[in-house]
Amino acid sequence: MTASTYQEIRNNLRELYLEDPRPWLVGFSGGKDSTMLASLVFDAILSVSAEQRHKPVAILCTDTRVEIPAIVEMVESTLARMHRFSQQNGLNIKVHLLKPPPEQSFWVNIIGRGYPPPNRTFRWCTQRMKIDPVNDFVKQRIGHWGEAILHLGARRAESSTRAQTMADIETRNGLRRHPDLPRVWVSNPIEFLSTEEVWAYLLQKPNPWGGDNRALYKLYANASNGECPIQIDTSTPSCGNSRFGCWTCTVVEHDKAGEGLLAAGDERMEHLLAFRETLLEFRDPANGWRDNRRMNGNEGPGPLTIEARRELLKRLLTLQEETGLTLMTPEELLLIQQLWKVARDPDDGWGVARIVNKQRGVVMNADLNELNRIRELEEKIAQKFGIRADTLRRMLAKVEEYSESHRAHGLPDDLLNILKDDLEAQATGTKD
Repeated sequence: MTASTYQEIRNNLRELYLEDPRPWLVGFSGGKDSTMLASLVFDAILSVSAEQRHKPVAILCTDTRVEIPAIVEMVESTLARMHRFSQQNGLNIKVHLLKPPPEQSFWVNIIGRGYPPPNRTFRWCTQRMKIDPVNDFVKQRIGHWGEAILHLGARRAESSTRAQTMADIETRNGLRRHPDLPRVWVSNPIEFLSTEEVWAYLLQKPNPWGGDNRALYKLYANASNGECPIQIDTSTPSCGNSRFGCWTCTVVEHDKAGEGLLAAGDERMEHLLAFRETLLEFRDPANGWRDNRRMNGNEGPGPLTIEARRELLKRLLTLQEETGLTLMTPEELLLIQQLWKVARDPDDGWGVARIVNKQRGVVMNADLNELNRIRELEEKIAQKFGIRADTLRRMLAKVEEYSESHRAHGLPDDLLNILKDDLEAQATGTKD
């Protein structure tokens, strides 16, 4: 890339900043393309006089909380430097590290709800953990702004699919309408650059917020792969195709990035990669960890059994001790316990506490006398209405779950599915 090409991109951004009043959003993943994009945005705003720097600019980064640790550490450090530099220079740039809410975290969905680990046909994680947090942030801001421009580091040279997708979307003054956010326009300033041009820029020019990109280059060299781009729509690739992404990713056949980092000396990856194999084992219906009925009652591989979820929790807590990483929060543990009370063969309400106490983690005390009193009352009510006590407990827990989220849509269907489970158990002679 010649200096004039970089200058042209920066000047275009500067012109857009001055002539278009709409606020900016900038997608940042910490990878090479989004780092170059952020650098260009900072430079463009630095070229504007201090009196003209009124436009709100938000750097958006998502952390699924199961990202590769080395990536998380680098991203958090970079975001901190961006924040300090913006404040010191009055750039009006704010950084936002977005995360999925605890009720949609990876472990609450797998260990709590019993979702099988993702595969190519059931990739539930991308929407819940990467797209939704960004979309929620944007929708909140759009209510005040009206419209916004989203800058992304997408390039046609990344893949033929990406090139075709970008070519098919009509542009207006160089901007594309976002497919899911009608008041957001998408800008791709480095769309036509090659990978070599991106690296040439990054290695020759220090970052405006300080430091160079040698550590980033080394990370790529160690992993021998690319980054998972910030995702706010399903047209952008997920963490598959040998990209940096979640260490839990079971969509790809091999986690080449994780294996590369392990070979380069990151010993934490040995334990994380081993646990990824555990997730693959639990996903395979042939290994007996999944129910033989789907959540809607139809025959076929269903959710993880309650025993599988207990076992995964035990192993995850052990992994946390082995790596020294914080993999779960107390809030997630409480949500998992609530969801276990709704599962088929429901938990008595204290299974998580017993496991955590045994593993010497977070202390969760249980009032056994009160628990026994409640269970006796539930059994009497269940007998009166001719249903199993477990069925009543699941229905009560499901109502409580909906109540806590202040919603009711979907509750009748969920309660009906629980009753279907009860009828199926009675038909097969399953005892309470």
